[in-house]
Amino acid sequence: MHEDFTLSEGLEYCVQKRVAYEDTTVSFGRAGIETLFSTTALVGMMIEAAVELVGKNVPEGFITVGKKIEITHEKPTLQGMQVTVKAKLDRIDGSALHFEMTCYDEIGEIAKGKQERYLVNKDALIKRAHERAQALEDLNR
Repeated sequence: MHEDFTLSEGLEYCVQKRVAYEDTTVSFGRAGIETLFSTTALVGMMIEAAVELVGKNVPEGFITVGKKIEITHEKPTLQGMQVTVKAKLDRIDGSALHFEMTCYDEIGEIAKGKQERYLVNKDALIKRAHERAQALEDLNR
């Protein structure tokens, strides 16, 4: 692990939002239940919470990238209700960050999940992406 890495297990961070029309299932092609908060929007909030928890606590030139996310979305939430997502940094294993996620609306818990993110060098990641794109371009010649 990099010595400038200042995260520690047990840190928590919450994000909150009021469910807007663009967060509902209709925005993701699910007409008929358009007043319900979508799982897709919930996953976006879970990612946001983990990224914000990490924040500036990583070395210069490094970022985190998601590798795996698991979610169980058990309760429906209506448009206009407030949703809170709590991310907890459960475990650090080298460059791997493991998060426990709990999601609530004003009535109670609506979902739980886990997220795995990795600390990576930003420039190296972008270079690898360009190399992959170049390989595709070379195949198409």
